[in-house]
Amino acid sequence: MTEYMEQSGRRRLKVVFILVGLVILASTLAAIFGHRVFAPVPFPRAGGQASLTIEVSGAANDKGQIMVAVCDEASFLKVCPYMTTQKAAAKLTALVEKIKPGRYAVMLFHDENGNGVFDMGANGIPLEGYGFSRNARGHFGPPAFADAAIDIKPGMDPISIELAY
Repeated sequence: MTEYMEQSGRRRLKVVFILVGLVILASTLAAIFGHRVFAPVPFPRAGGQASLTIEVSGAANDKGQIMVAVCDEASFLKVCPYMTTQKAAAKLTALVEKIKPGRYAVMLFHDENGNGVFDMGANGIPLEGYGFSRNARGHFGPPAFADAAIDIKPGMDPISIELAY
């Protein structure tokens, strides 16, 4: 009986850690995307020569839009210098242009209701799909920049990101 109670307690603790991690991830994405930093018109950018093509898959439906942000290490999980939106579809290709070559991470989410905000439930669990470059996943929150980082240079091949729900 005591052994069963110990195993049950460990399971509950694991579930709590996972829920806390999801809340942290959702809060971080909401902080990034919740300020309605995306706009249908691209932000003015410094004259970079690189472009990044992002093949996105796994959208639950074609409602709303996919919001994409390309961030350097200093802006990762904050407001990023390069952003765009794309009409949602099961599979789509997003293009981010005029990027200064360097090391970046890509973050995106499926804004299903088109409100420009990364929506979460009352418990902090994400209600909309999200993804990071290299399909990086955090364990108890968002992934580290190093886990999602890619080198962007002129003429690079497309990257692929699968949305997680």
